[in-house]
Amino acid sequence: MAVALAILVSSAARVLPALLAIPVQQDLGWQTSDVVWPITLGIAVSAFASPLAAHGLARWGVRSPLFTSLVLLAISLASTTRATSPWHLALAWGVGVGFSGSLGASILGAMVGGRGNAAHCGTRFGLVMSMQILGSMAGLLLASRAVEAPEWRTAFHAAAIVVLATAFAAFLLVPASSQGAEPHRSSSSGHAPSEGRSWRFWALAAIFCICGASTSGLIDGQIGILCMSAGLSLSSSADVVAIVLLGGAIGSVASGYLADRYPARMLLAVYFVVRAFVLLWLPFTGLSLVELARFGALYGLDAALTFPALVRLMSANLGSRGIGTAMGWMMAAHVAGATIASAGVGALGLAVYSVGFACVGLACLAAAGLAMLLKGASAREGLSG
Repeated sequence: MAVALAILVSSAARVLPALLAIPVQQDLGWQTSDVVWPITLGIAVSAFASPLAAHGLARWGVRSPLFTSLVLLAISLASTTRATSPWHLALAWGVGVGFSGSLGASILGAMVGGRGNAAHCGTRFGLVMSMQILGSMAGLLLASRAVEAPEWRTAFHAAAIVVLATAFAAFLLVPASSQGAEPHRSSSSGHAPSEGRSWRFWALAAIFCICGASTSGLIDGQIGILCMSAGLSLSSSADVVAIVLLGGAIGSVASGYLADRYPARMLLAVYFVVRAFVLLWLPFTGLSLVELARFGALYGLDAALTFPALVRLMSANLGSRGIGTAMGWMMAAHVAGATIASAGVGALGLAVYSVGFACVGLACLAAAGLAMLLKGASAREGLSG
């Protein structure tokens, strides 16, 4: 419960830099690039620090790394209000928020979800992921209110106080663990067979890379711009983004339930095929509010479905021991895919966005094929199996 609360609060706080970047830039009289590159730096730092965060969880358990991450996030948010130079934002958003973001819901969910009854690890992981999405929705609401007010500093101060309070609550409520946070091995399971693990690792990394390209890179970073470029107002564009997030929250819980009952690779194949067809369908629409809202609901639901099944498939192919460390590397691949897709769409321009959507859609079909080639994880196998 305390871990879920920490994920909810930290996810809400981490969206503030991206959503309030323009008010910060306008108030301080800087160039747009002065607030964009610290955010980009934060994404890169979060990706490269993910394996380190996973190692810290495996070494010291959940409580100490989680507390450190939340305190660092609170300091970074509070220091934003004292920024007088773009380099200050590089330290606050790039280094501080970036490092704190490396300990995300995916890594915590993989470790926490593997505890206890393995038959329900997918459901637990889905619930943890839904906290991240709901937190982002809360952050969007807070930021939208701050944009309407002239004082954006209030939002950062309030977020810093809430995050710091959550840090101490997590330190008191999360039990200490001297044995790390890795899931326990059962006598009949543990590591996946060593033969063929290398190609399976790279196949999983490719799937995560495509997943990142088709979600964080193509949609999360572009859907709002796409809506406004199609003629939607700011409020209508925000409604579409909210629909995507709401679909994601529902999908996270549903995916965990399904991953506990059906083979992971079959689920992933279906998810990626549906995602591909949705991406290939959108360019043929008129991009009206109704069509974009329909796309947002379907895509948000599908995008959130993949992670619990991916964790099960990763456990079956790479072994349950070291699942958190493996997830750290996979999240690095996920962010790499997001960066490539975002940069590609930015280079092409939204005028020919259909080319980017088509390329990523075809890549999703390839991800579905890769999932079918991997060793299957039965519905009764958990992270310990």
